[in-house]
Amino acid sequence: MKQNRLPQNYSIKNIIDSILADNPKARNLTRTRKKQLYKNSLNLLENCSALKELISLSRIRSYPHEGAKNFARVGLLPPEMVIVDQRLKDLCQMPYWIFRPDAGGEKTKHFDRCPGYGKLPGCPPNSCPVEEVEGKLKKADLFIVFQTRLTSKRGDLAVWKFHVLNRLKRDVEKSLGEGAVIEKYGSGPCAACKTIACMTGKPCKTPKLKTISLESMGICVDRLCEDLADLTGQKAWKINWIKHFGFPQQKPKSWKYVEALAVKLP
Repeated sequence: MKQNRLPQNYSIKNIIDSILADNPKARNLTRTRKKQLYKNSLNLLENCSALKELISLSRIRSYPHEGAKNFARVGLLPPEMVIVDQRLKDLCQMPYWIFRPDAGGEKTKHFDRCPGYGKLPGCPPNSCPVEEVEGKLKKADLFIVFQTRLTSKRGDLAVWKFHVLNRLKRDVEKSLGEGAVIEKYGSGPCAACKTIACMTGKPCKTPKLKTISLESMGICVDRLCEDLADLTGQKAWKINWIKHFGFPQQKPKSWKYVEALAVKLP
């Protein structure tokens, strides 16, 4: 059966590259400076053996959560290299083709912004202001990034990444002290509450588990992964932006999830 051709979506990659070219912090970070900052971060981690063991890939993959083995890479960046920009949050308002239930409950095709915008407390414009995000990053010593292997799991099928991140946060604070994790950053909608109480206007049932995505905080995930690919030599860190997400024409058919922790050393 021949598939209907969908109109070409915006090039997210081109928009992100334009934002980075116009962001003063991103412009001023030369490759030489990045390598120097990265080396300093590696030295900090070497001097904290407890944290080094906790964030090892083998340990994370050993967590008793189905899907923990989907984590494929752990990387380290200095917080100074994390780019935060309001315009990255604004991308959540950019319309795209999406299947959404109509008044009768039937899923129909619409060209509209993300359905979570303005509804979920972890989604713009309700998510943290970029100034607050940058303020927390300045308090951190290390920015630890976790990336999964390619997967096609969505929704409830991907809550393992949420459980692993929160389990790791607890382990880090148990070892380094309460407050050692300045902030945690998820990927996609928060999975702290199965009933998604916040969608119905009710307060969060588990605020300590509430996990806001990197993108919703205005953090440039694309740059995080490109920098890690360059600094580590592992090209697998790079990500490809999906076109026509959720449609038969979707390309590529699988993707990677990216999460992070900002940590302050004792």
